[in-house]
Order: sequence, then structure tokens, then C-alpha cells
Amino acid sequence: MDRTAVIETDALVNASKIGPLQWLVGVLGGCALLVEGFDTSVIGYIAPQLTRQWHVPPSTLGTILTADMVGLLLGYLFLSPLSARFGHKRMVVACSAAFGTLTFLTMTSTGVAMLIGFRFLTGIGVGGAMPSAVALTGEYFPERVRSTSITLVYIGFSLGQISAGIVANVLLDSFGWQAVLAFGGIGTLILSALFFFALPESVEYLVNRGNNRERAVGILKRIAPQLAISPSTRLIAGAQGGRKVSVPQLLEGGRGLGTGFIWAGMFMNLMVYFFLQKWLTQLLVIVGLSQTTAITATTVGLAGGIVAAFILGPLMDRFGPYIVVSSLFAVSAVSCAVMGQVLQSPAPAIVIATSTFVGFCLSGGQKANNALSVYFYPTALRGTGLGWSLGIGRIGGVIGPLLAGLLLDAGWNPSQLFYAAAGPMLLGAIAIAMMGQFYAHTGTASPATHKI
Repeated sequence: MDRTAVIETDALVNASKIGPLQWLVGVLGGCALLVEGFDTSVIGYIAPQLTRQWHVPPSTLGTILTADMVGLLLGYLFLSPLSARFGHKRMVVACSAAFGTLTFLTMTSTGVAMLIGFRFLTGIGVGGAMPSAVALTGEYFPERVRSTSITLVYIGFSLGQISAGIVANVLLDSFGWQAVLAFGGIGTLILSALFFFALPESVEYLVNRGNNRERAVGILKRIAPQLAISPSTRLIAGAQGGRKVSVPQLLEGGRGLGTGFIWAGMFMNLMVYFFLQKWLTQLLVIVGLSQTTAITATTVGLAGGIVAAFILGPLMDRFGPYIVVSSLFAVSAVSCAVMGQVLQSPAPAIVIATSTFVGFCLSGGQKANNALSVYFYPTALRGTGLGWSLGIGRIGGVIGPLLAGLLLDAGWNPSQLFYAAAGPMLLGAIAIAMMGQFYAHTGTASPATHKI
């Protein structure tokens, strides 16, 4: 006989062991971020060849490198909230298929305007897929390891960036930049088909808005096989309670100040992170390193971000996110200043080692900021909350690479750019430290008691 009259799905997930379904969601979430990392990073690796072939000046190259960032901004702000209506799985599948197709078609570009258009549309697709993939992972993993799960899933994004560098090194000289884009597009389309068949939907969505109790029950039984659920058992998923999710709810229930701090941290981190991602290869070529060495240095920097995922997530679960993330911002500022000094007399081995340190800090900071967003918002708002924080961050992600191109045109050298990049990271450290002071000590809007 079923003794359970009510099942609170978040509590069930938090009390359950991590089983095969959670591992499946984590692996597929990592795969979704892998292709997103590849398709957004590949332009930075092929930029030197494009610059030579099309005689592109730095300011125009800055526009090319940031076109997908503008698309990402729109995708995060306007597509990610649609997950509340259509479900996280549908968003991941549809948007992955869309940006995979667009990445493949980008190889047909015959000029700057056409290339910018394709990159812009690709970014919109990525912006719709990424928040849902991350939010779905956060929903399926228990709260006690949630930060760890999010940072580990973001290893997929770093692996995608690294694979873009590896593929570029293998294909670029022999087959040209078109072959690199074709590889990324085809790989994304294959994985989008896998997501369609294997990825489960959000239980919160199925219960509160998807009107599919049967699917929700099936998923819960996979999470807790011993659980008996009768037709009369009531399912409660998060604090949603049937209320329609909207963007203004990010500012309600004591979340307004925290949302502002998260947005500030995201803005600062992604302004510097995407400056690094889009320009590092080109800047290292400018200071005299070979294209192969420049790509290698960029790639190992991304590998530093993978190492960060194994360290930062457990630290956040152990000591709380605020102290870890604010400290990381401060160390990131130091890493940028160190890179600026190293580029004064660039020795390949030292540049590669420093790039690893910078990548650990900045790529690790992106992962940690995303985990902070998932930690801060309740289940029903995670997709929208993460999408909007990433969207605000992508404003910085657009400004950073564009500003770098303009400053290079104005006569700045690569070292000066890295010295300047330390400033935003210090501001980010202050923002997250203030967030910790307010939420960690007053309990005004403890994530566990957030109301929709």
C-alpha cells in the first residue's frame, strides 16, 4: 500500500543517491556544452587565416569575433525564458540542431558581412540551448553536490573550446577554415539527435506546466526505484505551484539585490573571458609567436579551466559560493597583470604556462558564476535566472572583444590590454563579496527559502 500522499520532487532528489539517470543527464549536459564551446570558440582559432585571406583590419575582426556574442545575448535574454513554456529538453534539442546547422552553413561565407550574419544567428541558437542544459543538470543533482555537478558539466564547454583548437591545428593549414566549421556543424547535429532520444525532461516542467504526470512519475521512479507512487499521490515540484514563470520574478522574494550582484559579476568576468577567448591567439601572433604556438597557448589555457572545475565546485559546496567566487575574481585580476608582464618579452614556454594560469582563473570563474546562479535561484527560475545572468554577462562579452579591437587600432599593445583587464576582475570580486555579506549573514533570501 502506498503510504505517500505527497511527494516533493526537489526533496526526493536531494535525499536520493546519484544513480544512472543523474549521470546520464550530467554526461549529456556536458555534451551539450561541448558543442556550444566548440561552435562559439572556433572563430578565434580561424581568425588569423581569415585576416590574411580577406585582409581584415583589427576593428573589423573585432566585429567578426563578437557577432556570435550579440546573438548569444539575444538568445539568453529572449530564448532561454521559453524553457518555462516548452521545457528544457525541447530547448536543448531545437537550439542545438539550429546552431549546428548554422555552423555548418557558415563555411559557405564569401565575405565579411555574410560571415557576421551566420555567426550572429549561431550565437542566438547557443544562447537558447546552454541555460536549459545547465538548469536541467542542476535539477537532477542533489543540492549537496549541485555546485560540483555544474562546474563539472562545464568541463564540456572547455573541452569544446580545446577541441576547436585541436581541430583547427589539424585541418586549418591543409583544408582551410571551412573544414573546421564543417566538422563542428556535423558533430553538433549528431549530438542533437542523441539529446532527442536520451535526454529526460525537467520534472518541474512536466508537473507544473507540461501536464504530463505519467512521464514525471516514470522519471521519479528512475531516480528512486524503491518509491511507490499511486494515482492519488500528489506531486509538488519546486515552489512554482502553478504560477507562470516570468522575468520580473528574478527580482522578487528578496532576490533583487542578489540578482544585481550576479549580473555585475557575470558582466565583469565575461568581458575579460571573451576578450581572452576571442583575441588571445591573434595577440600572441602580434607579439611574435607562431600561429601553432599561439593556438597551443590558447588551448592549454582552456585546459586550465578544466582543472578549475574539479577544484572550485567542491570548494563551493564545502565553504559556500560567495567566498570562493569572490576570491577567484581577485586572483583572476592578478593573473591578467602577470600575463601583461610576460608579453613584454614573450618566451613560448613562459607564455604557455601563464596562459594555463589565466585560463584556470577566467574559465574557472565562468563555471563558478554559473554554479552560483543555479545555487541562488529556486528550481522553476533556474533556466530564466541563468539565462538572464548569462545574457547580461554577454553584454560584457560583446564589449570586451570589440573594445580590444578599437584599442589595438588606437595603438595599444597586447600587454596594455591585459593590464587593463585586471580592473573589471577586481570590480567583480567586490560585487560577489558584497553579495556574500548580505546573503550569507542576514539570511534575507536564503536559496532554500526562496519563494516564487
